Amino acid sequence: MKVHPDEFAMAREYASSRDFEHLNPEQIHQVMVRGRELHKWYRAHPRLHAAISLSVIGSIFAVDWVVAIALARWFVGAVPGRWALVLAAIFIGTVHSWYIYSLSIYSLHEGAAHNLIFPGKSRLSRVASFLSTNMCRLAHAEPEHYTECHMAHHAKFGTEDDSEFLNFIFPRRLWLSFLPLGGFFNYSDFYVHRTAAYTRSSATSGFFAAIYNGLYLFMIYHFFGVLFTVIVFLLMPHIGFYVDRMRQFTEHNLMPLENNSGARSMGVGFWGLLVGGGPWGQPCHLAHHMVASIPWYQQIILHRHIVGLLTETQRKQFLMRPIVGFPALLWGILRESNHFSRASAARVVAGD
Repeated sequence: MKVHPDEFAMAREYASSRDFEHLNPEQIHQVMVRGRELHKWYRAHPRLHAAISLSVIGSIFAVDWVVAIALARWFVGAVPGRWALVLAAIFIGTVHSWYIYSLSIYSLHEGAAHNLIFPGKSRLSRVASFLSTNMCRLAHAEPEHYTECHMAHHAKFGTEDDSEFLNFIFPRRLWLSFLPLGGFFNYSDFYVHRTAAYTRSSATSGFFAAIYNGLYLFMIYHFFGVLFTVIVFLLMPHIGFYVDRMRQFTEHNLMPLENNSGARSMGVGFWGLLVGGGPWGQPCHLAHHMVASIPWYQQIILHRHIVGLLTETQRKQFLMRPIVGFPALLWGILRESNHFSRASAARVVAGD
């Protein structure tokens, strides 16, 4: 992801012009104490952790390949007609795209960047780690580039050296991602899971993504025919990509340039699980930034601990509103960033 100097300047100006209730030292201390306890437990139970990781991977593939297709076959058989076929194709395409997104963020973030899926040192653990780290290639994601950018994001958060700078993103960069076939073409530089130009690693990802999705395409065509296949693989495969772009647009946007107060958490309600890519994705992002060394299920535990420490004002800053949740958050960020951009431009013109 390219860091834009004008966005960095806007982020600094916005952060300095707004009152924000940061986490205080006592709150941070309590989070760190709980985080260390969770980390010690995780390190002390490697076999249980490996079983959890295997369960996550197995459930993603099982639901994507078996449950979704079985449900679609039942629906098409129970409700004959072309519209039933179209509805089933939209369902299958959406589910498949979202699960590819879920697999990708789990493999990229938990695996490639933080080595938290199979972190052991044995030969079996190293093989499992290699496979889990590269699962994201099935989604045409590139783990080497992502890891380099993401670790700089943690180490240099909120600075010009933050390769994943997200504290102020102009909405037009998000909108360009939603153009047709945006999951395949770089209309915008607002992405981090792939390279700007083809490399040997990205070509490898393309090869394995073609094999995996080719098998899925053959299965879909065999069961449902041409119309169903066209809808699933031409019209619907970008849904997961669009959700991923909205997630990354909202995680840090308009938040302080400081690691312990610079991220939002969506939580593990409906919107958090949907937009975050599942519980193993990133629904609890503030907890992750504060204690990056614990796996996804412990981030959820730490998130609940953090919520209990927050004041009412802090809850409004770091968490989503009930029910309306993510749509309200996205709309609020879009409206505020547009308003602030126009006001800043007006001040420049006026010479302030």
